[in-house]
Amino acid sequence: MLSRLIVVLLLLAVSLTTFAEEIKPVAPEKAAVPAVIPPNEGSSKDAPAPLTPVVVSEPIVTTAARIPEPISSTGVSVSVIDGKQDRVIEQHIQLADSLKYTPGINVNQSGKQGDFTTMFTRGGNSNQTLFLFDGFKVNRQGGNFNLGPIDPVSIDRIEVVRGPSSSLYGTDAVTGAVNVITAKGDGRPELTTSVSAGTYGTDRETIQMQGSEKKFSYDVGASRVHRDQATYVNSSLDLYNFSGRFDYEINDNHSLKLVVRGLDQRKGFYEDSASGYGPGVEIADPNDKILEHDLLLGVEYKARLLPIWDMTLRFGSYSLATHNESIAPNPPSNFGGFSQGTGRTYTKEKTPQAGWQNDITAFQDECGNIKDVITLGADFESDHFDQEDSQFGNNVAKKRDTWSLYAQNHLELFQRAFITGGIRRAQDEQFGEFTTARGDASLLFPETDSRLHGSVGTAFRTPSFFEFYSAFGNPNLTPEKNTAYDVGVEQHFWCKKITLGATYFHNHFTNLIDFNKSFKFDNLRTAQTRGFEFNAEIKPIEQFTLRGTSTLMHTEDDNGQALLRRPGATYTAQAIAHPVCGLDLSLDLIHEGAREDLGPAPKNAFAHVINKSFTRVDVAASYRFLCHWRVYGRVGNATNAHYDEVKTFPSAGSNFLGGLEFTWKF
Repeated sequence: MLSRLIVVLLLLAVSLTTFAEEIKPVAPEKAAVPAVIPPNEGSSKDAPAPLTPVVVSEPIVTTAARIPEPISSTGVSVSVIDGKQDRVIEQHIQLADSLKYTPGINVNQSGKQGDFTTMFTRGGNSNQTLFLFDGFKVNRQGGNFNLGPIDPVSIDRIEVVRGPSSSLYGTDAVTGAVNVITAKGDGRPELTTSVSAGTYGTDRETIQMQGSEKKFSYDVGASRVHRDQATYVNSSLDLYNFSGRFDYEINDNHSLKLVVRGLDQRKGFYEDSASGYGPGVEIADPNDKILEHDLLLGVEYKARLLPIWDMTLRFGSYSLATHNESIAPNPPSNFGGFSQGTGRTYTKEKTPQAGWQNDITAFQDECGNIKDVITLGADFESDHFDQEDSQFGNNVAKKRDTWSLYAQNHLELFQRAFITGGIRRAQDEQFGEFTTARGDASLLFPETDSRLHGSVGTAFRTPSFFEFYSAFGNPNLTPEKNTAYDVGVEQHFWCKKITLGATYFHNHFTNLIDFNKSFKFDNLRTAQTRGFEFNAEIKPIEQFTLRGTSTLMHTEDDNGQALLRRPGATYTAQAIAHPVCGLDLSLDLIHEGAREDLGPAPKNAFAHVINKSFTRVDVAASYRFLCHWRVYGRVGNATNAHYDEVKTFPSAGSNFLGGLEFTWKF
């Protein structure tokens, strides 16, 4: 178990700094993002906080333009999820749960925790959103990314950018980008560990160590989840996640950062079947096992070469290995008599990557009324794909390199207008050259505390090696493309204690890849998605926050059919309260409207059917006591709603997970 060994070694290394002295105040990077947590979080004081009005500080984001900027300075639609609130108060233990309450986002899980989970951004395909961990790409080759096994251990914040981002990040950023950012250690060494248990024979353990000493800071964490059979035979789960971030401030102008994140997963592949349908209609497979190992290693060097010139170098590698094994033949399918049979599929993917970024302040007047920042950079990415498939007798071993140059100009005018434009030229070893561009603007009106924002851009996704060379592949495929725009308004009231926002978006996709009548991949379709995103937040006092979002969307392909698994309406609500010192309460509600999906029909084994709407409610509570202890519990699907996020793959019923956490600051 390589992952467990890595975690042990990291924790041993960190323990050497246990008795370090207190150091400098919070670093700017961490202080820039406001922590939406109760006022006494982490404090040993028992006195209740006064009911004072909340002081709102604006989040700083780096994903929208690859430079740190206030969220109001970008015309791109961005949401920021506070990692500590997400895992401590709302008690989300999956990245998928964290993202569900973001406007424009639809998450589909094929069953229960650890099962395959995908995300659709503004109606785009599930392989058209770029995922980054601390700025390093972690998508599978071809854009796929499984959110199911990702635990939010040690996450500081999640930045969700909606809209085409290929001008900054290249392929796969067709409809948006998600950047998961690990927390930076600070202060005296602090150890946090927890144990919890719940329904389906589930238990979860976590450990985290963070702190800093002089120029060195660290944050390392790990979690383990075990589940027995959950409703279906062969649905057990063993999942390990680990993460680490190590920062070294060489001096005021130079710094180094090392990030490590990965997982080991072994689960019963009960949801596998010959036809592809789930246990809602076919007998659960008693034999399949799936093993997965992910590992990201990344190094980042930042330097201020001149007062006007900041440089960043990044070197990283993301690897993924999966092994799917069916020990004996599956039962024949109820639909057409398909039989999957005995087989093994071993897939290994690796993506070495490097980046060179330069941020140059080309002009800034003495009064700070006008500022112009130019960003110039180069990226390299090498995709390695090796698959052995004994079931279909198809083996693939391929490699593809991509070089890119990009440029961006960010102009600020009188703290009222922020205009950004960028372009990227990519040279793909297999598909040739691509040019993508994006422009956005944000206009502030301080007199009314209002903001107008909008963006327009292009993006692309190169086909995966599987789409090219597998038993279903087509060597004549061309990249998918998207041209998109959005425009929105944001209005604040009561000194920003109330925020209302609305955005209209439109995507036009071409060369979309899908199965043709011969069950081969082909560039079959064009499609359009358009709709509105609404968001609201009310925070009258520090002890209470109420948020809500809604997404109203229309999708259609060139045949006039709605795109699968995209609900026409999604509504979410989140309420967080701290009624007394130490007590945290949260309520999450999500409603997804009906949408089209694939399902069996009397005359068509693979027909378009309606997947009914559903409403899910989750509640959580925790209480801190005796300075170092916290007891917590969460009821998921509290109303025991019966629904399928993916048709024929029933979601979990009402479930509970609760436990005890211990924190010690040395």
